[in-house]
Amino acid sequence: MALEELLILGSEVELREPSLEFFVTGCSGFIGTHLVKRLLDEGHMVTGYDLVIPAYTHVNFDFVQGDILDLERLRASVVKPDGIFHLAAQTKVPDSTQDPSYDFLVNAQGTFNVLSCASEATFVYASTSTVYGTAAPPTTEEHAMHPVSFYGASKAAGELYCSAFNGIFGVPATSLRLFNVYGPGNAKGVMYDLIKKLQLDGSHLEILGSGLQKKDYVYIDDVIDAFLLAYDKGIPGEAYNVGSGRAITVNEIASSICRILDLHPDISWTGGKSWEGDIESTQADISCFTSFGWKPRIDLEIGLHNLCNWIKS
Repeated sequence: MALEELLILGSEVELREPSLEFFVTGCSGFIGTHLVKRLLDEGHMVTGYDLVIPAYTHVNFDFVQGDILDLERLRASVVKPDGIFHLAAQTKVPDSTQDPSYDFLVNAQGTFNVLSCASEATFVYASTSTVYGTAAPPTTEEHAMHPVSFYGASKAAGELYCSAFNGIFGVPATSLRLFNVYGPGNAKGVMYDLIKKLQLDGSHLEILGSGLQKKDYVYIDDVIDAFLLAYDKGIPGEAYNVGSGRAITVNEIASSICRILDLHPDISWTGGKSWEGDIESTQADISCFTSFGWKPRIDLEIGLHNLCNWIKS
């Protein structure tokens, strides 16, 4: 199934009367694509903003091709929406090390720009668990932000601007600290990397690092639920963990993927760290956000099955 086939096109659905209007930055990305689909499925009007043209269309969807660093174009595109979901970002930790200036511009300056256009719209910001740095798991929202990568630092800056815009200008901005999001449509990350390697050679699998890296992985559908709940019930100025609440090693992921694909490869490890700035142990304490009624629904094995099927097709 191609990525665009994840979306129900306007000609194929029974349209409902739109009830709300949303503005989504990063609408062509992994999370943005799934979020826009959900909003459209629920009958809302959506304006998407991205440098990349999305692979989908819908009668209730308007697309603006633009850069969040282009403040003039951004302001002209935001026309009093009910809510803004800010997903556009430089999302790769290794790339943030190679070009920290660009990482800062997109993630910090870009977030500032989008916030400056928010006015009274409810604002939901896609932050990241990397703002915690090497915090001991399970990590609560009360733990201080102490990023150890430029990516984590730039996303933490975005959170602080959300808080400042809320406190000074009354922008109702909420941040979601996303742990490792996976699922169909995500063509990066350890799961995608392992599956693609096995597709090329099912007899051998090389794992970056020790394989003992233990992280919290949360399925895309659960993350979209979290964004919608944050819009409805999030407390302005606050940040919430969004993860599965459990941690699993890369070795365990590799074992599950091999079982799903019915492969029995020889496995080797590169040793050392996967990449500079990588956090080797994460686990979300999700008790704060679950108090609003959210909880992860998709089991890892089911999620991996869905991801494998998408990559294979």
